[in-house]
Amino acid sequence: MNFARHLTTTGLAAVLGLSALATPAADAQDLSSGLNHAVNTPTDAPIAGYDPFYDDPVPPEQLGSPGTMLRTKPAPHLLNVLGPDFPGHAKKILYTSTTVHGDPVATSGFVIEPANPWRGNGPTPTVVFAPGTRGSGDACAPSRGPWMTAQFNTTNGALGLNYELHSYEAAALLGMRVVVVDYIGLGTPGAHTYVLHDEEAHAVLDAARAVVPAGDPIAFYGYSQGGGAAAAAAELAPSYAPELNIKGTYAGAPPADLLATLDGVDNSAITAVLGYAANGWGERYPEIRDYFSSHANQQGRQFFAATSDSCITVDALRWQGTHTATLTTSGESLGTLLRNDPRMTKLFVDQHLGTVAPPTPIMVSTPGNDDLVPSGQVTQLARDYCAAGAQVTYLNENIPPLSPGTKLGANHAAGVLTQLGGSFMWILDRFNGVPMQSNCGTF
Repeated sequence: MNFARHLTTTGLAAVLGLSALATPAADAQDLSSGLNHAVNTPTDAPIAGYDPFYDDPVPPEQLGSPGTMLRTKPAPHLLNVLGPDFPGHAKKILYTSTTVHGDPVATSGFVIEPANPWRGNGPTPTVVFAPGTRGSGDACAPSRGPWMTAQFNTTNGALGLNYELHSYEAAALLGMRVVVVDYIGLGTPGAHTYVLHDEEAHAVLDAARAVVPAGDPIAFYGYSQGGGAAAAAAELAPSYAPELNIKGTYAGAPPADLLATLDGVDNSAITAVLGYAANGWGERYPEIRDYFSSHANQQGRQFFAATSDSCITVDALRWQGTHTATLTTSGESLGTLLRNDPRMTKLFVDQHLGTVAPPTPIMVSTPGNDDLVPSGQVTQLARDYCAAGAQVTYLNENIPPLSPGTKLGANHAAGVLTQLGGSFMWILDRFNGVPMQSNCGTF
């Protein structure tokens, strides 16, 4: 047995609550079919997982302004199987957000109402959760599966698991309203623009607009991909949604520097996420699609096509340990290729977090020795926020390397659990008006 492969499979599965999975996703034929792929199921050609709530188009004239609620649908879940007349009931939502280019687009998610009364200060608060990495296919969207737990697409083998559901239900049990975004294109037609910070921020902010009563307190919460989306939402709120009453933001292990993070995930347990980013960004920026297309070899074409409609549960097994230098005609990694072209570099640098200070308190954290989302760039984000005048709580757990020499992501995954209690307490303090003691200057 390949020990590294076994350790990746069992370790990642244990942290995410997964079981050993087959890897049935079939290779697509060419790169253009992958990078041009939009997860868009026409109404006359249903496939496994097709749902008119998500997939039936919304006429452009009905999209309205950002934050417009378009559809809702009851969503029974494990915390409430009795329906809307009882605490903790949930509903799926479809609302209007905007792409990075300002185009309106229908976006999905779900809401869990408080399962217990709010016993803190002021009106019932809302936590808008930005999920961690799920994948690129509609089956990966947190809201789509029954009981909001999981969904399997029998057509291509994509399996989406809502591995953060315990966090959402814990928040509801603490008396907070919970809003979870699927992100643009994840669950709805179009490609998911993975870690395109501005667009993910729009999805978070517009979900708050669609659900939260005017003036009520709001916090943003996310880890990994979600940490970047939450931080981006905090940064963009003053210009994009200034009416929101934001009390604080938790950004765990945020990929603030996308080029540094690209190097981190290359040749790791989750190399597949680079395919998610390439496909999603390629839909917004055709020059990225064309650039990768011109540099991909046969294996690269298979990689980009196969990750255009798949989930991390299977991809972590199928593509683990892939070095992107094996995907290019020149033998250079994707990070090197991007840095070789100033046009490509600029697109990623423009999404760098930390150039704007969030006007409300923010907690930035890393588990320490993170080999996927490098701890150093998280620390730098916190320092950048401090230098810009933000109120920052920085946490580095300094967990010793759990898989030295092999990028299994054990430290990164551990933070999902080890930071849960402290981050929730920090959010509760912000809702209750507890003065925050910034630790800027100590790290």
